[in-house]
Order: sequence, then C-alpha cells, then structure tokens
Amino acid sequence: MLNTTLQTCHQCEKTHLETALDDYLDKNTSKCNSCRVYSAIIRFWINFLRAGFKVERTRVSKLFADPYSRRAVKSIVGGFIDYGVTRPLQVRAPLLIVWNFTYKCNLNCRHCYSDSTMIPRKELSTQEALAIVDQIADFGVTSLAFSGGEPLMRKDFFEVAAHAAQSGLYVSLATNGTLLSRETVKKLKKLGLNYVEISLDGANPKTHDAFRGQTGAFAQAITGLKNCIEQDVCTCLAVTATRSNLTEIPAVFELADQLGVDRFTLFNFVPTGRGKEILTLDPSPEEREEVLGLLYKKLTAHSRMAILTTAPQLARVALQSSSCAVEDHFMPLAHMEAAKLGKQGRALADFIGGCGAGRFYCALSPEGNVQPCVFLPITVGNLKGDTFGSIWAKSPVFEALRDRRNLRGRCGKCQFKFVCGGCRARAYAYFNDYLKSDPGCIKRTTEGD
Repeated sequence: MLNTTLQTCHQCEKTHLETALDDYLDKNTSKCNSCRVYSAIIRFWINFLRAGFKVERTRVSKLFADPYSRRAVKSIVGGFIDYGVTRPLQVRAPLLIVWNFTYKCNLNCRHCYSDSTMIPRKELSTQEALAIVDQIADFGVTSLAFSGGEPLMRKDFFEVAAHAAQSGLYVSLATNGTLLSRETVKKLKKLGLNYVEISLDGANPKTHDAFRGQTGAFAQAITGLKNCIEQDVCTCLAVTATRSNLTEIPAVFELADQLGVDRFTLFNFVPTGRGKEILTLDPSPEEREEVLGLLYKKLTAHSRMAILTTAPQLARVALQSSSCAVEDHFMPLAHMEAAKLGKQGRALADFIGGCGAGRFYCALSPEGNVQPCVFLPITVGNLKGDTFGSIWAKSPVFEALRDRRNLRGRCGKCQFKFVCGGCRARAYAYFNDYLKSDPGCIKRTTEGD
C-alpha cells in the first residue's frame, strides 16, 4: 500500500500521496476513482494520528501546504517502504545536507571544524557543483545548507544557490555574517534563499572577536543579522558552547530575542579541525547539562524564537524534566526545532531519535566527499565518481550509525539510546570510534561507562 501511494497516477499526473495531501487541504484535485480511494484511506490515517497525538488540524494543514514539508513526508514514507518501522526512523533521502561549499574564509575561528583559511585548496568546479545539486534534488533531498569556510567567498555561490532553489530544495546559508551587506542580502532573497544562520561566539565584541581572530567581526555580524531581518529573511543566531563563553549564553539568547531573529541554535562543541587545539575549552558534562537545562526552560517558557541544538541530549533532558501528568510536552526533533506535543506524543521520542548523522542528515566537503556529519570527517564516497543514492543506501558507515544496537559503552546501555544516541562526532573525536560513548553526557559521568 505504501509503495502504491508513491506511484504516479497517469490520469491525475501526481502520486497518490500528493493527491491525498491536496484533498486533505480541500483542493479536491482527484480525477480518478483510484486516487479518491487512496485519498480517503490516507485522510483516515492522518486524522487518526492527529487525534491520537492531539495536534490541531490547522498545524497539520500548514505542514502539508508547505512544499518542503511534502518532500520530507515523501522521504519518510519512502523510508517505511525501504527499511520498515525502525527505532529510530530512517528516511529514503536525507532531510538535510550541509555542504561545506569552500575552504576559503576571511576569519580564523578557533573552533573551525574544517580548518578554513585563505590558503587555496582544491575544490569542486562550478559545473561539478551544479551537477551535484541536480543529483541530490533528483534523489529527493529536502534541504540544502551551504556552509564552509565562508560560502560567500566563492564567486559562484549565487549561481549554485539559485540553481538549488530552482530545483525545489529548501536553501539555507550558514555564515559568519561579515559579508552580509544590504545589497548582498537583497540578492540572496531574490535568488530564493529561505534561511540564514549567523554565528556569534559571545554577547560582546571582546569575546566574539577574540574567538574569531578579527577585530570588528562582532559588529559586522550584528549588522548582517539586522540586514537579513530588515529584508524579512528567516534568520537564526547560532552560538557554540565552550568554556570561554558559557556564562554569556543567557545574554546571547537575550540578544537574539532583542534583535528579533526567528531561531536560536546552540552548537555542541566538537574537537575536530582547529577545535582539536582548544580541547580544554570543551564544557564538562555538568556544564553541558546546565546549558541544556537552560534551553529546556526557554522552550517551556514559550519563547518567541524557535530553539534548536545539535546536542542530542536535549531530548533526554526534556523527557526527564517533564511530568507524565503534563498535557503539553516539548520534544526536540533531531536536527530540527522542538515541537509542542500532547502527552501521547511521547511515543514518538524513540522514533525521532536524536543524532541524525547518516540517518536524517549528512554532509558534503568542498571537494565532493560525502560524510556522516560536518563534525565527523569520515569519507564514505565522492560525488565526482559515485552517485549520492548509492552512497546513502549502501554505505557501511551509514548503516552502522542507523542501528542504535551497534552503540558501545554507556550509550549502548542507556535507556535513552533511541531518544538521544549521543553525539557520534564527539565519540569519534575523542576515541576514533563513532560507536563509542559521547564523553560529554552527564549519564556517562554519574553512572559510568
């Protein structure tokens, strides 16, 4: 039945699933009896699940009206077909690919995972980059985030990003913000960019500029944020938690709120790239737990901003912090923002699954290498010689990451392994083994490995 939902009806010229979602939105596009039957069946299951998890119809309708959400739904259904119902869930095509588009960067950040500088290194040509966009769009990827280095340092960024947007991908940009002039932001909006993420490493110029290696970087980043907000571009302020800025994170959050950004992201520190040189700045498990507790408090206080983190332990913190008697519950959705669910929504926790490396998400390097995560520098293929589809489906590394029964140490024994799974990049950075325990988790400290 699931296979049939993704088949294209020659009469309606859409898949049965697309027609069913249109019908759910009362667009009434069914032209044949077969599609009407499938629409009725799919509508029943949507309403059954919506009622069970106590999600308002307006939220579901908004989700299905969004073209990028539809790509994600199609990938999730494809995952059920290909892999069955697994804990955590697997998808047919990644919901997100982060592409380190270049090694070039105009700053010298102490925690840079790609060790980016202005020294030239071999990268993909424009034509190779455009071909990669075609590959991942055709495969059904939902979202493509350009990162780096500083993506805006490549002269062909606008051409490649525009092609990605025209190919139906949700396109975002992770940047240090120093190059976001008004004209540049207008150009980004015109090409169809959906989202901009700008990093700050502190609540004041002294902390940020020292970490970024350039005086004036803080002021430029704030100007870039304001230019994006002025142009009504969805904007995120991101901060990487280290011992050099832990005490400033509440103030960074308040700064983001005052500026009017749409999202706030806390990045987990991973000692890879230049980050290996500042290992002593890695927060202790107790310090990390305190910061995650702060984030959860902000979530439950109904913050105006969406709150995200790359630390998968937030899902465990959420479950431990909330009472079973509480009707509404905030659940972090892997590499996406947290959502408010009814208490029945707790059943989803094991299936959402925390760390999404190689499962919901993967990364590309400037030379076209495929990796599980930007912080996990293991090459599993190269798109100049391999197809993305074959790498995604057949990589032994990805297969190992998708099955939480493979985890070792405390993460393998933890009752929250399906909810969280620990950060696989941190395990690799510390132990050269992506299946070992995440050394930054409070449970590893209090309960042993």
